[in-house]
Amino acid sequence: MKLIIQIFLLFSILNFNAFSGESGDLPGKEIKETEEIFDDKPIEEEKEGMDVSGINELLEPKNTEITLPKNRLEQIFDQYFLAKINEEDIFIIGECEKNIENGNCFVVEPSQTSNHFNNYYFYTNSQDQVYSIIVFNDKKQGDLNKCKEKISLWKDYFNNFDFIEKEPNDNSLNFVLTDAPQQNSLEIFASCYTEQYRDITSSFSIKFHKNI
Repeated sequence: MKLIIQIFLLFSILNFNAFSGESGDLPGKEIKETEEIFDDKPIEEEKEGMDVSGINELLEPKNTEITLPKNRLEQIFDQYFLAKINEEDIFIIGECEKNIENGNCFVVEPSQTSNHFNNYYFYTNSQDQVYSIIVFNDKKQGDLNKCKEKISLWKDYFNNFDFIEKEPNDNSLNFVLTDAPQQNSLEIFASCYTEQYRDITSSFSIKFHKNI
């Protein structure tokens, strides 16, 4: 009797393994498609004299090229706009002249910089959010062609984002871009002209202003 029970249990275990699936499949493992169990339906022959030109036109490959929308520029030099200063990647080294009464201006050293500039000013509002950034070089430049090259490089860079030229012109020494009419639109002003405003003296600058 004991032997019969053991044989019965062994048969049950073997039968269970035959139907259970393999456990622990690795991610990405190829899964083979199951075979169709239905018979293929016979293909109907085309009726004589049928006009298939319309069908052929539908079957012709169409232009599937899709132009994806560009992303907004949301951060620059390790700093998001309308966010508090990212003190993990940005070192505050001093203060500068603020633009609004209830705001502040900070001279900073970001970890992400450009050799085109030697000054980085971040302007904050009453909520300590960065709404404007001015980066500039206060060294005198003798060759305007080099500055034209910088302007061209930055303009190409901004072409990767959702901007339009606000004031189109043929001047290779400056440009003005905007991503309006989006909410809190961002405007960018780049210039090779020598400028003096507030506590800034610049020979090449880019100004970012977030409308709030």
